[in-house]
Amino acid sequence: MNIKLASAAVVLAGTSFASAGYMEQYLDSTGDIFDGGLSNLDISFVGINHDADNVYMTIEMNGYIGAGSDWGKYMIAIDAYGGGGTDNPWGRNMSYGGVEADRFIGTWVDGGGGIAGYGHFDGWYSADSGLSSTSDDYSITVTISRSWLGADVDSFDFDVMTTGNGADPGIDHLSRSDQATGGWGETSTSGAFLTYNLPAPGAIVLLGIAGLAGSRRRR
Repeated sequence: MNIKLASAAVVLAGTSFASAGYMEQYLDSTGDIFDGGLSNLDISFVGINHDADNVYMTIEMNGYIGAGSDWGKYMIAIDAYGGGGTDNPWGRNMSYGGVEADRFIGTWVDGGGGIAGYGHFDGWYSADSGLSSTSDDYSITVTISRSWLGADVDSFDFDVMTTGNGADPGIDHLSRSDQATGGWGETSTSGAFLTYNLPAPGAIVLLGIAGLAGSRRRR
C-alpha cells in the first residue's frame, strides 16, 4: 500500500515546490516492475503542492531519464468530477480499476519534451492550454493551472503511471506497491486512486508555519 506523507518543507529556491512552501509526498515502492532494467519507468515518489493559480506535481523516478534513457512516457489520470472514461486517450493497455477519469495528462522528455492534456465529455477531447512540464535527469514536474483542473475543484483523486509507446501497459502505477502488470503485453491495473486536497492559499501558509515551528521545537 502506498504511504502518503504530508510535510511542511523548506525547499530550495527555484524549484516548483517553493511556490507554496508546503507539499505532500506520495511514496511508491521501487523495484515493483517486471523488468529491473526499466528504472527510468520506476516511480520513486510523487510530490504535489499548489498556490492560488497552479498545482505542481513532480514525478521522481528511481533511475536516470536523461539522454539515452529518455524514451519513457509519464501519465496522470485525474478524477475531479462525477463521470468520465474508464479508458485513456493515449490508447495504453491499462485499467483504472473501475474509476472514471475526467482529466488526463501525458508528458515525455525525449525530442525536447512535451505535454498533452485531455478532458472528457462524451469521450476524450484535447485540452492543452494551462499545462506545462519541465524535467531534469531524474524527475518531471508538471504544472497544472487551476482553470484547467476546474476552478471549483478543491480535491481530486489521481493515479500516476509510466509507459512506453503504442499499446504498452502502465509499467508502474503510483497507486500500487506491487507490480501493476506482468509484462509488455499484459493489461496493467491501478490500485485505489490517491487523493490531493487543495486548501486555500492562506491555509497553506498556516500549515507551513506550524510545520516549521514544530521542527524548531524538536531541535
